[in-house]
Amino acid sequence: MKGYNQIRTIATIALLLWSGTLVAQTTATGTINATLVNKSAITLVFDSDPGGVALGGAGSSAASVNLGTISAFGPLAPGLTRPTVTAGNYIIQTLFDVQVSQGGLTSPTYTLSAQLAAAAPTGFTYAIDTVTLTAAAQNIQTNGAYDIDVQHALKLTVSTAAPGAGGPAVGTPLTTTINFTATSN
Repeated sequence: MKGYNQIRTIATIALLLWSGTLVAQTTATGTINATLVNKSAITLVFDSDPGGVALGGAGSSAASVNLGTISAFGPLAPGLTRPTVTAGNYIIQTLFDVQVSQGGLTSPTYTLSAQLAAAAPTGFTYAIDTVTLTAAAQNIQTNGAYDIDVQHALKLTVSTAAPGAGGPAVGTPLTTTINFTATSN
C-alpha cells in the first residue's frame, strides 16, 4: 500500500504541475509606429434653401436643380420667382445655400467663384446673385464665413425677342453646368 500511495502522490504532483502549465499564460508585446501627415483642406456643399427649389443631391458638392417649365407668364414650380418681365426678356430665380468648411487652416474666410462649364446658349444669361456668369471664373463672394449656410440666388434671364433663335427650340430642355470653387483667404 505504501508503494501505491507513493505512486498516487507522484501522480498527483505531476498532474498539478502539468495543469499549472496549462493555466499559465504567455504574453508577447509589439509596437506599431504610425506616421501621418495632417493635410489642410476645405469642402464645399450645396444645401436647399427654404425659399428655393429643393436641390437634388443637397448636402453634397454635386447638387442639381430642376427649374421645370418656365415662361414669361403663367405658373412656376414652387421655389421659383419671376422678379422681372419686360418686352425683351424675363428673369426667373431660385435660392440655394452654399456651406464651406475648413480643417487644419488658419484662414478666417474664403472666396467663392463660379463659372459656366460652357458658354450659355444665345438668348440665355445666367447669374449668381448680381454677377453674370461666363466661361471664365467670376468672384461671387469674398470673405465668406466658414461652417454656415450662405444664401445665393441663381438667376436665369431669358430673351423673349426671338425664342429659339440661336438657342434651343422652345420646349426643348436646357441643361447647364455651373462650376463653383471655394478658395481659402
